[in-house]
Amino acid sequence: MARPQTGTAAERPSSERDVIPLYHRVYVMLLQKIMDGSYPAGSPIPSEDDLAETFSVSRVTIRKAMERLEREGRVLRQRGRGTFPLTPANEAGEPASQLLNNQISLARKTKIVLLAYDFVRPSPLLAQTFDTADGTELLRIERVRGDERSPISHTLCYLPADLAPLVPRTAISSLPVSATLAAAGVKLARFEEKITAVLADSDVSPHLDVAIGTPLVAMTRHVRDEDGRLIELLQALYRPDRYEYRVQYSIDGQNLGTPWKAMITDSGAA
Repeated sequence: MARPQTGTAAERPSSERDVIPLYHRVYVMLLQKIMDGSYPAGSPIPSEDDLAETFSVSRVTIRKAMERLEREGRVLRQRGRGTFPLTPANEAGEPASQLLNNQISLARKTKIVLLAYDFVRPSPLLAQTFDTADGTELLRIERVRGDERSPISHTLCYLPADLAPLVPRTAISSLPVSATLAAAGVKLARFEEKITAVLADSDVSPHLDVAIGTPLVAMTRHVRDEDGRLIELLQALYRPDRYEYRVQYSIDGQNLGTPWKAMITDSGAA
């Protein structure tokens, strides 16, 4: 899988960190840890002093992030005992995406290795896909997902550079990047996927522990927001012995405009 040329530090957007308030970035990272189980329910979250040291911010910043999590019902703060994570519930009146729910559920059963987190100059095809001017950089996140048995997938994720503050390196976990964006307040509206087959090349085969030329399941996913903007392009390669993609259709008699509903389940996570 070809990789775009990496831009220099001087060429990277200089104002990204000024776009999102510091407490919001900390809030996103804390919420990520709650959602992926790093802070399990029933166990207290580290103290404000410990979190301030971990994230290299002030206690005031941690406190503002915690106050937002408490308002949203993500944590329970008990005097003398500490702060405890709560299992997040769907927002009232806002149905969760079946696809995103499946991704999150499956992601919690696996772990990832972060191979790359950098800004790259896109190829002409990538620039056209994101409808950006030549030279506009994209954030690239490269990961390998697996469990105790073996690697499962290799993924390349591309995002517009202005969304990078919502997905800082420290927030990269086993959850899909789209789930991190959703937690940060981005309204995901449309998922488009294409599935085919490719052969493992010399770049991917070591990461998936397969021989060069091994058939792989290849999936490309486009994620768009409510305005139709492409906010994530995911290119994923799966070991076919560890991954399957199933779609179940059922008749929806309540909605004649869309008579078929699909339930998608898979045994791996992007």
